[in-house]
Amino acid sequence: MDIRLIEDGDGGDFVLKGNDIETIDGFQNMIYLGLFGGNLGANTKEFAESEQRSDWWGNNLFMQNDPVIQFNSNTERLLNNIALNSSSRLKIEESIKTDLSFMQSFGTLSVAVSIVSTDRADFLITFQEPNSFESNEFKYIWDSTQNELKAL
Repeated sequence: MDIRLIEDGDGGDFVLKGNDIETIDGFQNMIYLGLFGGNLGANTKEFAESEQRSDWWGNNLFMQNDPVIQFNSNTERLLNNIALNSSSRLKIEESIKTDLSFMQSFGTLSVAVSIVSTDRADFLITFQEPNSFESNEFKYIWDSTQNELKAL
């Protein structure tokens, strides 16, 4: 069980349900954090104790001794720095696969990116657990004019 995060166009936000924080049972947060919750500035490296970190707080708390699996937001960094066109579509797909490669150890992941216009890309991420007939689909829209993600 996890706290439900939603993308509201201004970064991830908690969802209130009455006077409590809503929870979820699924992979939504894992995919969102893998793509947009890591170190936007550069890939995480080993840090000295006194050095200021600019990556996701969970990298240090949960994965401190394993920089290979730390979240780095390669996808978000790429989206902020490229034009949306047919040649960037493949780069975006590869970046999403790289950011979510840690999920391959417990399921099958597929990624499809569509460039809808010069300022919009749609992502469809499908995840299926082993021995399951059902797959989970996660849809996102990237608006490059506002550098903003929207989840569907």
